[in-house]
Amino acid sequence: MDIKKIITTILLLTLTLPTFAGGVGYINYDKVIQNYQYAKNTLTQIETKNNEIKQYLMMKEAEFNKLESAVQKQKFEATVQAELRTKEQAFNDFRERKEEDVYNRIHAVTEKIRLEKGLDAIIDSRSVFSGGVDITNDLIQRLNKQ
Repeated sequence: MDIKKIITTILLLTLTLPTFAGGVGYINYDKVIQNYQYAKNTLTQIETKNNEIKQYLMMKEAEFNKLESAVQKQKFEATVQAELRTKEQAFNDFRERKEEDVYNRIHAVTEKIRLEKGLDAIIDSRSVFSGGVDITNDLIQRLNKQ
């Protein structure tokens, strides 16, 4: 191959490869969660559901202690374990739905900011050693306006 073909090939490859001129933004996700009112409300809802399970267990423990026969205690334990599994599964499903909802809301607003600022990517601040554009405060303000 002659030098002109090599230069032409390199030039064509350079022009067709994507360029990342917009830069990289980052967010402090923990700070967003701590300052996003919807996320705080969601966390409170999750904690409330978790506390309901704890109260249920304390109530059942008190009932268990009142039982006298071993047969009654064994049947009671089996019933409570089945009920507890159901409650825990419902709690885990609830928690996952709520956490996913919060994440999706944050992601949607983050994507809007990324496009508005012409950034190529938004990453977590723990991944940034140097440089980048911090959009954390802008993100928190927009989330709380919704």
